[in-house]
Amino acid sequence: MKWVFCMIMVMMVVISYPSNMGAAEANQNKESSISVPYTVKPGDTLFAISKKYYLTGQFEQVAKANGLDPKAGLKAGAVIKLNNPLVLDYYAVQQGDTVYAITNRYFNRTKYMDALMTYNGITSPDTGLKIGMALRIPLPSGEGKHTVLKGDTLYNLSVRYFKAQDYQQAIVQANGMDAASSKIQAGDDLQIPNPYYRTKFESKAAGIVPAKLSIEIDITKNKLYVKSGGTVKKSFNIASGKKAGLTPTGSFEIMTKIENPWYSAKGIPGGDPKNPLGSRWLGLSVPNTQGTKYGIHGTNAPSSIGTNASAGCIRMLNEDVEWLFDMIPNGTEVTIHK
Repeated sequence: MKWVFCMIMVMMVVISYPSNMGAAEANQNKESSISVPYTVKPGDTLFAISKKYYLTGQFEQVAKANGLDPKAGLKAGAVIKLNNPLVLDYYAVQQGDTVYAITNRYFNRTKYMDALMTYNGITSPDTGLKIGMALRIPLPSGEGKHTVLKGDTLYNLSVRYFKAQDYQQAIVQANGMDAASSKIQAGDDLQIPNPYYRTKFESKAAGIVPAKLSIEIDITKNKLYVKSGGTVKKSFNIASGKKAGLTPTGSFEIMTKIENPWYSAKGIPGGDPKNPLGSRWLGLSVPNTQGTKYGIHGTNAPSSIGTNASAGCIRMLNEDVEWLFDMIPNGTEVTIHK
């Protein structure tokens, strides 16, 4: 599967709650989502916009979120809402740019303070914090928790929790760059990931999922093992590449998580019984693929499990990959070997 990315205008991240919801209720709402406003350009389609931001072409979801007919065209200049996108923006590297400078263009302490407020339904930076309030802390590594103490301010919380290097690392990983050098060149198009992307499970289970879960995949035995420390907690039968060398080996991380992934090679929507990717996609950080080419996914051919049958990805039964999707957060280490 291949996706073509292009540069678009810089956008502001906002968190949307139902208009009739108070701040206290919003605090408890674990299904609230990050939204990005997008101004429709001439020639844009829902499918193309969805491919850029969700990497799967989930145009029906975008249409539903905006009350649009999924079969109707878009009007240039209209502003639509993108709920919880995987990608915030695409940036064309300028002469003299560094990854650190680009990180501070999109993520800095002021924006992090704004994210803290909107994430928790706080409208005033001066009076919004109450002692004992349970704050949700948006982090690239997963949502955290903080109980407000006497003397806490949004600024000191941002100093405590905002680490520019974490956001820089998110950009590095999203673009398959060498983490050690992070070299970029003028004219490169960088994908700016959404560091606050959350699945429903990750929002609900922050702080509960074991911090050191890892995945080991043996493509000779066609087995996947979920480990905690060095102990195997669960194992699954899988299908791997039908020819030697098709499935990449080495150490990677879970980079993207997508429910009902779209199979763009043949234009098959997510959820369609004919979709060979099944019900879930966990993209791997194989260099220069942005988590969109190689992944662990479901299947519509359960009889292939246990064999060498894929084009390079790791197939699982849908019920198995759904368990994995719920239990494994982004950033989980995945080791694939023969």
